[in-house]
Amino acid sequence: MSAASRRPPVIFLGPTLPVERASRILRADYRPPAELGSVYRAADERPAAIGIVDGYFERVPAVWHKEILYALSLGIRVYGAASMGALRAAELAPFGMIPVGEVARQYRLGLLTDDDEVAVLHAPAQGGHRPLSEPMVNIRATLDAAVRASVIGENVAAALTTRAKNLFYPDRDWQTLLDPAHADHADDAGSGDPEAREQLDRLRAWLPAGAVDQKRLDAERLLAEMGRWLATGDGPPQAPPVPFEQTENWRDFVVGDVAPGGPAADGMSPRPSAAGGSPRQAPREESRAVNSDGRPGIRDRSETGARPPARAVGRPAEVPRRHVSDIGDVRELERMRRPVLIEGALDDWPALERWNPGYLRERTGQTRVPVEFYPSGSYYGGWVHAPLRMDRYLDILTSPGEAERCYLAQVPLLDLLPELADDLSVPGCLAGGPELGLALFLGRDTVTALHYHSNEQALLCQVSGAKEVLLYPPRDHRFLSYHPWYSYRFNFSRIDFSALPDTPDSPLRRTKPLRCTVRAGEALYIPLYWGHLVEGPGLTSSVTFFWRPTAGRTWWPPAMRLRAAVGGAVRRRFVSPVSEAFNRRFGLND
Repeated sequence: MSAASRRPPVIFLGPTLPVERASRILRADYRPPAELGSVYRAADERPAAIGIVDGYFERVPAVWHKEILYALSLGIRVYGAASMGALRAAELAPFGMIPVGEVARQYRLGLLTDDDEVAVLHAPAQGGHRPLSEPMVNIRATLDAAVRASVIGENVAAALTTRAKNLFYPDRDWQTLLDPAHADHADDAGSGDPEAREQLDRLRAWLPAGAVDQKRLDAERLLAEMGRWLATGDGPPQAPPVPFEQTENWRDFVVGDVAPGGPAADGMSPRPSAAGGSPRQAPREESRAVNSDGRPGIRDRSETGARPPARAVGRPAEVPRRHVSDIGDVRELERMRRPVLIEGALDDWPALERWNPGYLRERTGQTRVPVEFYPSGSYYGGWVHAPLRMDRYLDILTSPGEAERCYLAQVPLLDLLPELADDLSVPGCLAGGPELGLALFLGRDTVTALHYHSNEQALLCQVSGAKEVLLYPPRDHRFLSYHPWYSYRFNFSRIDFSALPDTPDSPLRRTKPLRCTVRAGEALYIPLYWGHLVEGPGLTSSVTFFWRPTAGRTWWPPAMRLRAAVGGAVRRRFVSPVSEAFNRRFGLND
């Protein structure tokens, strides 16, 4: 079968080159960056060729060498360039994969060896995969060009290269690189040398027109070479197909990876059927992650891509409102035993006027914060923490399109972001209370899974935007499908409230929830053991005060108290030691 008569070529493309620009070079089936199973699924469609430019790695399983070998065994030409494609092509060139471009050449020669050379932070797919950092290979190419153009000398170029390499890859950009405040030493890059400072000034002026985007150049070259081969057959000779072994791992982790409806509930890929092999299954939707390092991304819940809002079965009652002047102190607040929406508690907070993306970027932009990313694309699933600079996180929040599934949640504000403390004060209704903890929540279109606090009371103080809160009293806990008492997520419900069937036999029909909207300047008291789900449409920020219940309060539900106490003891005595021993055995503590 000729190339022209086969299906269009498949290209895996992300931040390296916009699809609109790529389409002007080659008409192809453009897909998001490759991950585990992507090339296998594409190969099963028998395209004319496959091109890998961008791909996820680190937290999302990377495209597997074996699935590329599978495509090659079918006689499909597989090209690689620029980013993940260059890495895989350098490794698999002896088996027939076609490396294209300078980056792949340097990997093949051993001039480049680290994955971080091509790693880049970028916006989600809805933001066009816009790059938010500068890849190391582009920095090297640009500095080499600047030396050839006599803009800077070799010594300054070498110092800047070292400085860039020592930066965590999401932090690499020209502004950071050329800022003397970020130098490791006073004389780094010649910052103390007048001649070197002059060279840096020339480099700043030269960069807008002179910067070299080596990854983009290599991606364009891949498209041109693939197009030339499709049109004329002119290209590297087709390597003979290599024998392909159907190993057990191959069947388990690739062929069995595409079960209908996405990954299994426990996060493991489904096993092949007992009859051998896997049945033909619907393709899994590709991840659309924030980063080329694979920080987890969105999987839309509906055909339109809109995320259904959280909803309750039945009609929740409204949370009562009180003015802060009607509440004496924290003990009186606790004696209410029910949630209450408090007005006027934050009237003297400068944060209400100041906290916007620009202000937060100016005050805290360089601070690294632990951002939660959600591998399943759902806030009702588990998460992983990734350290991210605050200005990078704000770039994600303010990118166009649907928000990425990430959340800066329960960050100890006084420890990590003390610059913001002067914008807050302790509300009067917490007067006379014990020691207070203070946590920051900042996100866009966020949802917290239903959960309760077993040790601490909470006062949610809304700074910007508004949050919809659904609350369940402790007596309803038996209907809310919390994780087992011995689990670390024992206080989190397993119910997905965005896909909740409102049927007559639903156990939630027996619950008595409350609902309220907490607007900027308002505070919500959440008592111990009250289950709550918090949804923040749009860009929102809030801080929550936590404190231990005051002495003498014995009215908390005995069943809930026993569940928390026994579960905590078992986890400390048995689960934690076993987990730590496992991590030590397999080197997971590093």
